[in-house]
Amino acid sequence: MIKDELKRYMEDRFLFAFDEEITEDTDLFKAGILDSFGYIELMTHVEETYGVKFGEEELLSNVMVSLSSITAFVTAAVRNTAGSR
Repeated sequence: MIKDELKRYMEDRFLFAFDEEITEDTDLFKAGILDSFGYIELMTHVEETYGVKFGEEELLSNVMVSLSSITAFVTAAVRNTAGSR
């Protein structure tokens, strides 16, 4: 499942745990989990793992700020990519 894999990746890579304080809806930038370097690493991971490409709109919006929003974006992108084949 995409959410479980992303959750494990982020917890392992950024050394934190999702819990009552840092939930799946927490803005990871505001919580101090992600910075610009972490953001690039996360985008690279998503691109390499799921074949998702980020357009300018995704890069400039708040798509990649919480586990929930990242999961929704990746799930939709994977579905769209599979549907267009």
